[in-house]
Amino acid sequence: MTKPIIDSEFHALIPPLSDDERIQLEANIKAEGCRDALVTWKGILVDGHNRFEICERLKIPYTTTAIELKDRAAATEWIIRNQFGRRNLSAYQRAELALRLEPIIAARAKERMMAGKRLAPSQISGQGKTDKNLASIAGVSHDTIHKAKIIAARANDETKARLRTGDTSINAEYNKIAQDDNLKIRRERFVSETKAALSERPVIVNGDCLEILKTIPPIDLLLTDPPYFTDGDFTAHISECLARVKPTGQAYVFASADPAEIAAYLGMDTHGLKLEQILIWNYNNTGQRQPNKRYTSNYQIIFYYRGQDAPAINKPSDGTYQYACQTVNAPDGRIGDRFHEWQKPIALIERLIRNSSKPGDFVFDPFAGTGTTILAAAKLGRKTSGCEINKDNLKICIDRGCVYEP
Repeated sequence: MTKPIIDSEFHALIPPLSDDERIQLEANIKAEGCRDALVTWKGILVDGHNRFEICERLKIPYTTTAIELKDRAAATEWIIRNQFGRRNLSAYQRAELALRLEPIIAARAKERMMAGKRLAPSQISGQGKTDKNLASIAGVSHDTIHKAKIIAARANDETKARLRTGDTSINAEYNKIAQDDNLKIRRERFVSETKAALSERPVIVNGDCLEILKTIPPIDLLLTDPPYFTDGDFTAHISECLARVKPTGQAYVFASADPAEIAAYLGMDTHGLKLEQILIWNYNNTGQRQPNKRYTSNYQIIFYYRGQDAPAINKPSDGTYQYACQTVNAPDGRIGDRFHEWQKPIALIERLIRNSSKPGDFVFDPFAGTGTTILAAAKLGRKTSGCEINKDNLKICIDRGCVYEP
């Protein structure tokens, strides 16, 4: 007996057995032999790949039977339809196999169209290329085929493997893709609205702020959110920046609620600027694990400095915008306005800019991050620039509408 040929493309159409299924099949073959004949087409194995592998490995005899098919496409279709008889296929595996049939069925329909043949309604069933016809062939819903088609084009290999084993569902993975698409739309709308509202150029520079400080004019308003102490002590950088603030200027510096970090800022040289007040930014929309020995932190410190000749605060019409504790939700990735883990809400930044500067003033952010401060300042008619050393953040700044100046 001639050994069947293993065709890699045909073999790839056979969904693999689970470990338990393979163990059971091998036990059955050992006990009863290979009862069913392996099926071949032109000597190529089209059914019985798992039985063939076990029999060859264990040197157990088997038989073969040949079938006649028109061509390779017909053989592919025969293999796929034969797999639908298996009970162990997940919904995604059924849909995945059905989608492999789509170009074959479409090509056949085109051939018949070109030949001018008219088919009776009973002949058309299962021959169309629509999701409905594929669903009928695979024994799944039309919706399953639609969703599986999108998943096949968008999901990574790991996700597809989990779908094949049933460790995740088509609905769950499709919903993730839909959420990503909706987020992308919201983010694009948010960016577009921000760009449309700009009345000045939000200039972003790539580099260390201590070097860039030498190239900028005196600062009317310093507003920045430097890295937290978990990433290093940047109080020396902030001190140098405060030295460039005009006597008529003001400054806001964000910091975490960590006592050691607060103490370091309190001991920092402010170069004549007065620490007027410690403000609080409170947010209630971020979930955190509850610590064992301390309270969950849902606020950050804002150090508020004033030059000796700084004018009065531009008192906002809404008095709550002048409260020392400002409650504003943190940017939320679900609604498209969050570009970085520690990004500050643009609504809060705009309040501080309005309160402590006027149109035409120069607003500087030495730790620009993803550009929130300079975008808010440019939107409010302030001259503004910032610097960012991280290339990934720099790209986000540019994508959001900042103007890059090398």
